This record gives sequence, structure tokens and C-alpha cells, in this order.
Amino acid sequence: MPDFHVFANNYSFDFEDYIRTELGLGANNESDQICQDFLRGTCTKGPKCEFKHTTNFREKAVVCKHWLRGLCKKGDQCEFLHEFNMRKMPECWFYSRYGECSNEDCMYLHIDPESKIKECAWYARGFCKHGPHCRHKHVRKVVCQLYLSGFCPKGLECPNGHPKYELPTAQREHDGHEEEGLHKNLNENDEQRTGSHHNTFRSLSEVTCFKCGEKGHFANRCPKGQGNRY
Repeated sequence: MPDFHVFANNYSFDFEDYIRTELGLGANNESDQICQDFLRGTCTKGPKCEFKHTTNFREKAVVCKHWLRGLCKKGDQCEFLHEFNMRKMPECWFYSRYGECSNEDCMYLHIDPESKIKECAWYARGFCKHGPHCRHKHVRKVVCQLYLSGFCPKGLECPNGHPKYELPTAQREHDGHEEEGLHKNLNENDEQRTGSHHNTFRSLSEVTCFKCGEKGHFANRCPKGQGNRY
């Protein structure tokens, strides 16, 4: 199978210089410290390698709470950060559970519960029928002109709004925006198709056998009809 990222290195775009010089992106050489052979699964040095052995170093957004106490045994294989960074500390369990923390020297993050509210997907597209009563967050942002032009180098970190034109998924639609009227109509239609008699049966006194003309049994249970066959 061809290695496509090798061919991609031969191409360049006009906005790359703007990203490096004006925005200062790409100046971090943290990726150079990652063992490229380990990422490809071909490093034979193991723990003696001078480079880091990790697969998701960009996803390590939280400091390892076991490393803070000197109890982490995973080393470079740990999926959490092994560095003292106050901005990436784990969330305080007491503050998240009870809304307060009695430890004045608490090192963990005290996150405002309102900041955990998800953004309303319908409002992001332009309109939410629930208005101020929506349980999701309605965020107003200035439209990013670079994004409208076709490309914004800041991506998800851009403080301006990136319009989203895709429709919310079914799961997101029912998450706080359940179409009650639609389900009500569907239930009414089911009742009309099935009728008002649910799981009802006729009494045998009303059943007439077409073989003997008598009431009280069905034709497949007719005793006279069975006797005539022999």
C-alpha cells in the first residue's frame, strides 16, 4: 500500500508562510521529540530510545493524577501528561460533585458547571424553537471572514464563529429537541390502522360453523364434520 503522506510533503500552499510567520503556528518542535519509528511500529530500542514513545501526545490534555503522587507505573506509555501544568490539571471531584471545595490549596481545576453545557446545534444553524427555554447553550459569535472565504488557519481555536450548515443528527435532534407533535401523530395513526379493538376475540356463542350450521364452535373443530370423513 503506498505511503500517501510521503507524496503530500512535495506539495505546498500559498497560506503556509502566513501561518508560520503571522500566526506563529508550527514553531513548536514537540513532534520532533516523538520517536517516528515507534509511531510506525519499527522501533527496536524500547525504553533505551532517546525519543518519546507515545501515540497520542497531542491528545494528552490532562495531567496524570497518579504521576502527581509518584504512583504512575506506565511511564511514557501513559495516556495522560507527566508534567506539572496548572492549566491541564484534572477536574476537582468535590467541586464537580457538590459545587464547592473546602481545600484552599486545591491543585485541581474548579470548572464552572455552566461551561459544561453543550452548544445548541439548532441555534448554531440559525434558529432554535425553544428560545431562552432551551437547555443547551445559545452562543453568539461574529462570523469568521477567513472561514467564509474558504479556510481559517486557527480551526477550532478561532474565537469567531464558523457557520455549520449540516443538519443535526437524529440523536442530537432528540437531545432536548424532541418532536413531541410528530410522535403524537404517529401514535394516533397506529391506533387508527389497528382500530379500537386491541387483543379482543369473539365469543364462541357468536360463532356459527359453516359445516353443520350450529353455533358454539369453529368449522375446523366441528365434531360432525370429523365424523363424516370416516
